[in-house]
Amino acid sequence: MLPEASVKAHAVIFDMDGVLFDTERLCASVWSECSRVAGYAISDEVFRMCVGRNDADTRELLRETLGSEFPYDTFKERVRLEMKSVMEANGPPPKKGAAALLQYLSDNQIPAALATSTSEETARWMIDKAGFSRFFSAYAFGSEVSKGKPDPEIFILARNRLQIKDSSSCIVFEDSPAGIRASHTAGMNTVFVPDMVIPERDVLELVWKQIPDLEYALYSDFFTIPSV
Repeated sequence: MLPEASVKAHAVIFDMDGVLFDTERLCASVWSECSRVAGYAISDEVFRMCVGRNDADTRELLRETLGSEFPYDTFKERVRLEMKSVMEANGPPPKKGAAALLQYLSDNQIPAALATSTSEETARWMIDKAGFSRFFSAYAFGSEVSKGKPDPEIFILARNRLQIKDSSSCIVFEDSPAGIRASHTAGMNTVFVPDMVIPERDVLELVWKQIPDLEYALYSDFFTIPSV
C-alpha cells in the first residue's frame, strides 16, 4: 500500500515494443527467418537477450554469439524492411489499453514521453502509423545515447526533454529486464507489463508495480506515487 503522503505523477515514460505495441513476437519470427536466409540461426534465448537493448549492444551481442563475420548491418536492414512490410497495411498492433491510457494521460494533463531502443526512423514511423504521435511531448531513441539499457541514460534524456527535474516523480512502463534496470537506476517508479521475457526475481524486486496490461492502469489513483 502507498504511504499516506503521496502526490500525482508529474510525467509518464513508455518503452515501445512489447509495451505499446505487440511487436516482439512478430519480431522474433522475422529475426528467425532473416537469420536463416543469412545462413545463421538465432535462438529464442538469444533473441530474448537482445530485447530492450540498443543497436550497438545488439550488434555486439549477436557477433559474440554468432561470430564476428555475422552480417549484422544486412540482417538489420532486412529485418526493418520485413517488419515494415508486415505492418504497412494495418499499422503496428497496439497492446491492450495502449490507446485508452495515452488518451487518459492527455485528458488529465500528465505529459508522456517515449524512451525506446528502436531507431528514431522506425519508432517515429510506428508511432505515427498508430496515430499516437499527438500524445507524446518528448522522445528519446537508442541512437541518441552512448549507452543503451540497462544504463539509465535514455530515461534521463526523456526526463530532461519533458523538463522534469525529479526522477522520482516519473512513472515508467517497461517489459524488459534491461529496461527495468535502467528505469530503476534512473530513480523512477517502474511498472512492469509482462510480454515475452519474464525477469529473474532480483529484477522483479526493482519494480514498483506489476500489471497484466496497460488497461489496468486506467483504474483510479494508479498515477498517485509516494512523495519524497
